[in-house]
Amino acid sequence: MQYVVAAIALISGIGIILAVMFQSKQADGFSAALGGADSSQFKAGSAEERLDKLAKVASVVWIIACIIGALLWYAGR
Repeated sequence: MQYVVAAIALISGIGIILAVMFQSKQADGFSAALGGADSSQFKAGSAEERLDKLAKVASVVWIIACIIGALLWYAGR
């Protein structure tokens, strides 16, 4: 079970990296995200919006997989 969770974490981590890497660079993208700016700059159905959603979903999956993996690892000790 630990190997399955580790594989899920690995795949979702690679998904995060690829999604962020393929997003276009915008001048105030990161600072606007931290400042709480509106992210409606992406057109509905655009590739940027899909990459943004992929990065968010992959991040949540990665975090959950890491937590479950840690719990399984500590439970097995």
